[in-house]
This record gives sequence, structure tokens and C-alpha cells, in this order.
Amino acid sequence: MSELIQKNDNRATIRWKLLTGVSALALSAYVTSAGIAKAEDADRPTIWIEFGGQMDQVRGSTAPFIEPFMTAVTPTPDVDENDLFTKGQQPARFSFGGEAKLSFQPRDSDWVFSAGVSYGRSNMSRHIHKQDAYATWTRSGFVSQFREAPFADVKASQGEHHAILDFTAGKDVGLGAFGHDGTSTISAGVRVVDFSSESGVNSIARPVIHVFPRVGFHAPQITFYNYTMAAHASRDFHGIGPSISWNASAALAGNKATGEVTLDWGINGALLFGRQKAKINHTTQAYLLPYTFAYHGQYQGYYYTLAYNHPHQANRSRNVTVPNVGGFAGLSWQTEHAKVSIGYRYDTFIGAMDTGIDTAKKSNVTFDGPYASISIGLGD
Repeated sequence: MSELIQKNDNRATIRWKLLTGVSALALSAYVTSAGIAKAEDADRPTIWIEFGGQMDQVRGSTAPFIEPFMTAVTPTPDVDENDLFTKGQQPARFSFGGEAKLSFQPRDSDWVFSAGVSYGRSNMSRHIHKQDAYATWTRSGFVSQFREAPFADVKASQGEHHAILDFTAGKDVGLGAFGHDGTSTISAGVRVVDFSSESGVNSIARPVIHVFPRVGFHAPQITFYNYTMAAHASRDFHGIGPSISWNASAALAGNKATGEVTLDWGINGALLFGRQKAKINHTTQAYLLPYTFAYHGQYQGYYYTLAYNHPHQANRSRNVTVPNVGGFAGLSWQTEHAKVSIGYRYDTFIGAMDTGIDTAKKSNVTFDGPYASISIGLGD
């Protein structure tokens, strides 16, 4: 029995020594890692300044005016083929802008406080003119050519600008979750947006010319409509509301001492409360050149009559709530005090702009495109 008790005591002693050794090793590792973390924290900049630029495709900030004379003639005249008037009002393909951000992370803290601004604008001016052959009339081999020809002409201009301000406070909730230098930061704050657009168009068209022959040796006569439209629209949305975001990064190669490549990604959301405005005015007219002829030996000549004149004005303003969602993905090369990033970003603001003409119509404003930025760390 005493031998059994002695064996159990030996085993207990061995387990105790093993547990003590493991605990001492773990404590030593923790102290060492804490020392490294403190050393790294001591070398970490407390302030980051970031500058960058982006090239975005902007959708939903404006809408083309649809002239009623586009569908006044069936089938569609050659001068209006390929939807000439709508194409003439297409907005600029890209918006170019810049961004800046200032971040502050106190010493010995996982909290990050930042303020950033993004600004972009685009402008378009376009003139499209198309003309068909002069109207003619043929009889017995004799060809009469008139001075008038079907044509379509559109002059359009558009411009937009947008600004987004963000104020956030975030905390790294998963330091090392994506590797030694990986980060996972959840932030909350306030987002402020300002969207504005202006558009104008002047168009005129003579879609088709009708030729009427006359009896005997009298010259044929013509009749046609001239259509005109002048229109202008200004739209804007100003909003502010709470925001939340999650940004993360994972090291792919290298280290911060000599240069490290990281994969960056993030998602963001906001709920914006603001005011949506639209001011529209447009006037459409039609002038008729009627069929003319000689009356009692007196030629009446050409004269135009105003067939219709339709002016319209609208001035709408209302409070709206606009959800906003977005995200980005990119690559960065960084050291302990510098960082260069490239990537692709997407942001949409649901129902932000009133793009209606005679009645209100909510449209999503969307920005998406590549970006590039450079960051400098200060305050060792």
C-alpha cells in the first residue's frame, strides 16, 4: 500500500512540476509579447494624415428631358434615329475628385478617432446636329429642290458636385485576427453629405417635310412643323445622420520594418436625414408652316403659325430619409510611418435625389470607381 501511495505522490509531483513549468513558460511568453507589443506601440505613430483621389462613375443625380416631339412623327424620322436627343443629354462618364483624412490614436489605446472629407465634380457640354437631304419633288423628269431640309439639333450641358464628411470613433476589436499585422476595426460616427446637380438643354427639330404637288404648271408646295424646347433643372440633397463601418486588413507579404503588402476591405452604412429639392422649368413650342398657294393671282408666301406653346414650372422641396450602404476593397504597401493604397470603392444613397420632371421621382445616387491614396504617420 505504501508503495502505491508513493507512486501516486510521485505522479502528483510530476504533474505539478509540469503544470508549473508550462505556466512559467506561458507567463514568460506573455511578458515577452507584452514587451514587444509595448515596444511596437511606442514606435507606432499617433497621427495619420491621408490624401487621395478617385475617379467615380456617378449615376442618379440628374435625368434627361424628354421632348414630346420625339414621338410626334411615326415612324421615327432619320434625323432622330438612335435617340439623338436623349444621347445629347447623357451626363459625363466620370467624376474626378479628392479626399483627405486625419486620424488620431492615443498611445496605449485601441481607439482611433478620425475626420475625413471626400469631394468630386463632373461637367459636360455637348452639341449634336444632324441634317438630311433637302426636300425635293420630281415630275416628268423635272426635279424641284426646296431650301428646307429635315434636321435635329440639341445643345446640352450638365454639372454635378458632391461632398461627403465623416467623423468617426473606432476600436480595433480583433488585433491579430488576420495575422500579426492584421486589423479589424469597428467604427461609429456621423456622416454629412451635400449633392447638387444642374442641367440645361436647348433643342430644335424639323422631323419631316411634306411636299404637295399642285395642278398644272404650278410649283409644288411644302408644309412642316418646327419644334423647339428650352429646359433647365437644378436638384440637390443635403443630409446628416449616424454611420457605422467595419474596416479590416490582412498582411500578404513582407513586414512593416522593410515594407509590407496588405489586403484591405471594408463595409459602411448610414441613415441620413435631410432635405431634397428640385427646381424645374421647361417650355415646348411647335410652329407650323402650312400649305400655301396663290389666291386670286396673289402668292401668299411662307408664314408660320404657333401650333402650341406648353410652359411648365415646378419647385419641389421635402424632408426625406436616405439609407446609405457601401464598401471597398484594395491593396496597400506600408511601412511603420507611410502607406500607399489603391482599390475600388462603391457607395449608394437610396432615393437621395428627385430626378422627376413634372412630378417627383426618387432616384438612387451611386458612386463607384477606383481610388488611390498616400498616408503619412506622425508622432512617434
